[in-house]
Amino acid sequence: MTTKELFMQTWKNEAIITQRVLNAVPNAMLDYRPDPRSRTALELAIHNSIHSQMLLGLLEKGEMGSGITPPAGLSEAQQGFSAMLPKIEKQLRAMDDKTWEGKSGKLIGAGGKVMMSAPYVTLAWLSLLDMVHHRGQLATYLRPMGGKVPSIYGASADEPGKM
Repeated sequence: MTTKELFMQTWKNEAIITQRVLNAVPNAMLDYRPDPRSRTALELAIHNSIHSQMLLGLLEKGEMGSGITPPAGLSEAQQGFSAMLPKIEKQLRAMDDKTWEGKSGKLIGAGGKVMMSAPYVTLAWLSLLDMVHHRGQLATYLRPMGGKVPSIYGASADEPGKM
């Protein structure tokens, strides 16, 4: 298995889980935050959704973070994330291993500042791991918000029969 194949398999699995968590966010509690310094549930949902745009930007243009249009609400975050998945898969399948492992892309921050330059493989994993991290944060909000925690890496108290 190549590094690209491993990433594709992992991305696909993690994207399915991320979609479950995004879909579990209760609409009535989007302003919930466990602490005044924490992001709101909506902010975290949007942040999770944006990772698909960031990855697609890397694969198409060699830049993550530029040209991102944040979703306006939860429904847009859920639908936008889902809509990017086939595009990401198509771009990954089309990319050769030499480009994946050897070509450098850029992580663009606020104001267009280049925060990091690194091979596509490095930036893609960075985006994926950051998404998983923030998805975990959002998942901890669900039960206090009155929502149900979906199966993530196995059954949850709210979905005991799922794997």
